[in-house]
Amino acid sequence: MQLGKGRVRTWFGSVGWVLAVFVGSAAVLFGLLYWLTASYLLHEVDERLRGEFAEFHAIDRDQAITTIDALSHRDIASRRPYGVFEADGTRLAGNVPALPPEEDRKPFNYTETIRDGNRMETAYYRGIIIRTTSGLRIVVGHSIDEVLRFDHTLLKTLCAGVALASLLALVCGAVLNHLANRRIAAIGETAREIMAGKLNRRLPQRGTNDDLDRLAAIVNTMLDEIERLVEEVRGVCAGVAHDLRTPMTSLRAGLERARRRAETPEAYVRAIDEAMAQADNVLQRFTALLRIAEIESGSRRASFRKISLDAVMRDVVELYEPLAEHRQLSLTLDAHASVEVNGDFDLLFGAIENLVDNALKFTPEGGAVTLGVRIDAGQPLLVVADTGPGIAPAERGAVLRTFYRGRTDECSVPGHGLGLSLVAAIARLHDAAIEIRDNKPGCRMQLRFPGVA
Repeated sequence: MQLGKGRVRTWFGSVGWVLAVFVGSAAVLFGLLYWLTASYLLHEVDERLRGEFAEFHAIDRDQAITTIDALSHRDIASRRPYGVFEADGTRLAGNVPALPPEEDRKPFNYTETIRDGNRMETAYYRGIIIRTTSGLRIVVGHSIDEVLRFDHTLLKTLCAGVALASLLALVCGAVLNHLANRRIAAIGETAREIMAGKLNRRLPQRGTNDDLDRLAAIVNTMLDEIERLVEEVRGVCAGVAHDLRTPMTSLRAGLERARRRAETPEAYVRAIDEAMAQADNVLQRFTALLRIAEIESGSRRASFRKISLDAVMRDVVELYEPLAEHRQLSLTLDAHASVEVNGDFDLLFGAIENLVDNALKFTPEGGAVTLGVRIDAGQPLLVVADTGPGIAPAERGAVLRTFYRGRTDECSVPGHGLGLSLVAAIARLHDAAIEIRDNKPGCRMQLRFPGVA
């Protein structure tokens, strides 16, 4: 019972004010229509009465009495009464029984009791008093019974219209409220499933592009991002546990061996050095994870400014030229024009540095690493290409995940699987798209930035 009352209260709260506004607007509109119609009809009667002024104003005394007496005996005399009176109110002729106490030339309402068969009825008139040049006062009347009957009919019609409009608004409000409640119930059920852990569920949409559909689309987009982030967090936790197990096991094993077997200070020193190396390895991985988390938080956007990509790439090339020469690799830069983007210099330097470092790692001796930057289709495009083994199409999405390393080189090439994750985080912060393509042979990494306004 309480639930039913709550639903009724909710219904009135959601559609009651709409119904009140609709009914109020309809009542005001119909009231205005009634007032305008009634005023117009009375105005037409007044204009007819004022039209009599020119005919009777200059009439002489005898002609006035004769004319009014003749007009008062016509068939329409009951609907168009006339009367002529002395200035003191004495009736001289006509079918108006008494001189009304009204101002001259100003229309007024008055009533008379008339006989209709065996019964007496009240008749309603609109009249005007015309003062003649001879000193007489002529009363010209016009029946407004038909006008009043029309007004009453119009009033009943308008009241019926307001009642019908109110009923229609009530029905429409109930139907719309029912449909909205059904959709809200479906959305609520889906939301409860999502809160229960089913992050792959999405709010239902009908494709009507109405308010609820647009809101559901926005929430679904947010849920997509939340699911991606949760999956990344799960992957990072699993990766951290898996990746740190080996160095932590080696660290513990080394300390265990030192405790059991070391007998000289030199042996203890070697054990401590090995333990410190393993600890540094762990700390490097945590430092990289913290840097990725800092970048993905978006706090670095405050330092964004216009950066020349070609200048950043020249700095990276200068840094890695000695290493390339040592490994007998060709390292070249193709940047003939200045290309600007909005970003953070240090982060972009780090992203390019990681791409170049990966290219140098995986490119065999005698190979080439080529860097380039240009405007492509109105967008800045940064390219780092090598002649190494490349990345298989099936792994191109996976290599951007934290701790993921390609199967073919995860043992032969040292690393933690965090370099490309860091590049991906920096790219997302700069609204840049990462494209991994085949260089035939080798890998071609591209960062496509949005155009600078």
